[in-house]
Amino acid sequence: MTIAFWGDILIFLVSFVLVLYGRYGNSDFIEQFDVHFTPMLVVLIIWLIIFYIGNLYTYKAFSNILEITRQLTTVLIISFFITITIFYIFSRFFFLTPKANLVMFTVTFGILDTACRYLLRKIFLQKIHTSNILILASSPLLREISEYINTSPQLGYSLYSSNSDLNNITKIIKEKNINQIVIDGQSLKNRVVAKNLYSILPKQVEIIMFIDFYESLFGCIPLSEIEEEWFIREITNNKSIYESVKRLVEIISIIITAPITIPLIIIISFFVAITSRGPIIYTQERMGKNNKPFVLYKFRTMKTGAEGPLWTEKKDARITLIGKLLRRTHVDEMPQLWNVFRGDISFVGPRAERTKLVEMYNQIPYYEIRHIIKPGIIGWAQLNYPPSASLDEAQKKFQFDLYYLKNRSFVLDLFILIKTIRKVF
Repeated sequence: MTIAFWGDILIFLVSFVLVLYGRYGNSDFIEQFDVHFTPMLVVLIIWLIIFYIGNLYTYKAFSNILEITRQLTTVLIISFFITITIFYIFSRFFFLTPKANLVMFTVTFGILDTACRYLLRKIFLQKIHTSNILILASSPLLREISEYINTSPQLGYSLYSSNSDLNNITKIIKEKNINQIVIDGQSLKNRVVAKNLYSILPKQVEIIMFIDFYESLFGCIPLSEIEEEWFIREITNNKSIYESVKRLVEIISIIITAPITIPLIIIISFFVAITSRGPIIYTQERMGKNNKPFVLYKFRTMKTGAEGPLWTEKKDARITLIGKLLRRTHVDEMPQLWNVFRGDISFVGPRAERTKLVEMYNQIPYYEIRHIIKPGIIGWAQLNYPPSASLDEAQKKFQFDLYYLKNRSFVLDLFILIKTIRKVF
């Protein structure tokens, strides 16, 4: 959604100029532009971050006109009040608190950006901007892909499937104006298909594997489509520079934020202690890197002595009143900062599961591979799938862990941190 990002920047600048020109006219425009430039540059950065956290740069934000208006209005209101607060707190730095100009600017930007997003949605839906995809696959997941694309026209995909006439792929490409071919491993083993695809390499037709296409749509790796050779090709554990720098950043972050986190931990400990009987900190054995168990620390959110299933259920009666709030805001995870400092876990990584649950989850194909890296407090799977309450749900969630294993990087870690902040709010 790069076009939406740059569109917001352009509309921001246009709105800025319109407001200053409309309020001060020709005579004072240059002077006022210089005075307001630095504060508005700060506003631009803040707004782009909030817009990103608010999911305004995803295709879902363009699903329909009502969704565009609802999301943009909500995010603009939040952005406005956050900006006003920052201007008043740091008024000495900005030398002004432009309330009237900011109100005028927010309204102007809101009108122009809403119109722009309506236009972008129409562009996404136009045939000229559609990617015509030919799928050569017999996977049962094909139905899931078709349903998703049919209900998400803003993606700009038109889907064609052909398994009956594999000898005439070149003819189909020409007739349907195909610009992307999605193929699974089984179809690629067909010599006729491989020869046809080889012959179209000089043409501007993108060829992508079925697994990669599914991954790009859903942000996970389909277990039913992979075997050991996929792990050998795609998963590497040799990321020593990335892991060393990540570890250094984690330690520095914990030390820098200690003046904030320590008082918070003390306050939360007080409320946990006075609202229910039992220890403040809950300890539990979890599975770490290379299948090495460790003790994980959390604020206790359940009643002492409560028995039940290994995983948490919806409306679980074992959870205390303060525990519900701590879980919902993920504040119950704060004691895990000690685990991060010790090196048991990272800030970002697959969730560290209970050792008893791991014994059960080992029934899932290739589940042991998630333990080749450190677990984390937050992770890609937690953002994209609710807490698992069954073996089947754990398997679906594991597919998101595989995505993280394959794509882990500083950029993805930062993306997960930002999305987690949005989820908490």
